[in-house]
Amino acid sequence: MTINKNQYIGKRLTWDETVSLFPDLWVAFKDCEMSGIDIENGILVDVIPDKDIKTYRIQHFNDDIRIDRTTEDCIVRYIHGEIKENL
Repeated sequence: MTINKNQYIGKRLTWDETVSLFPDLWVAFKDCEMSGIDIENGILVDVIPDKDIKTYRIQHFNDDIRIDRTTEDCIVRYIHGEIKENL
């Protein structure tokens, strides 16, 4: 992670801003505004690398936060809430 996450913790960010700032990382939000199942914006609580997500989820199981990954890869390349054709 090249960007200092601490300067963004506690700030309301849109999902697109978050994806741009923290690609391929897990993010935790509180006080989210949703569009269906998609996060429109929220207050950033934390940014978590893949290696730490299991422990983080266990430690914050009862917290009122939403945890999501900014970029997902699978067979059809699922990227921040939209299915895209594999290029």
